[in-house]
Amino acid sequence: MPIESKLRKLFLIRFTVGVILFVTILSFCLYGFVNPDKITKQVLYLAVGMLCFMVFLCSGIFQIYSLKILENGIEKTSLFFRAKQFIPFQSILRIDIQKSKYKNTHGVDISEGFLYSIVYLTDGNSIIISPDSFENYSEIMDAIKTTIS
Repeated sequence: MPIESKLRKLFLIRFTVGVILFVTILSFCLYGFVNPDKITKQVLYLAVGMLCFMVFLCSGIFQIYSLKILENGIEKTSLFFRAKQFIPFQSILRIDIQKSKYKNTHGVDISEGFLYSIVYLTDGNSIIISPDSFENYSEIMDAIKTTIS
């Protein structure tokens, strides 16, 4: 039975708020360029600067994907472009588990962090599977580990 990844609700909320904020600032900038007498140049420069900063921060939006664990491999689907990639289980070299920790500016741990998995493939690529993104992280990793062992 195939196992489909489920994106965390908080992840989806964060993504949705970012898109709404981006569209709002973009429409404000376009309005400012169309009607330059209604908005001061300083405010318009600030909005354009914020827009550029958001584009820089959101570059990872194209790397968001969903996973489907099948009997003979993993189907990775890009959520933005809907491009599908099939990864046979035979192409998995190893799975490493890493710990992510959040630290403040003084280097003190803010939280315990969380464990995430890096699946290394024979073609030199890797897939990061994280509980920060996927609600059913444990189920996904158990299915992959039982199949490749």
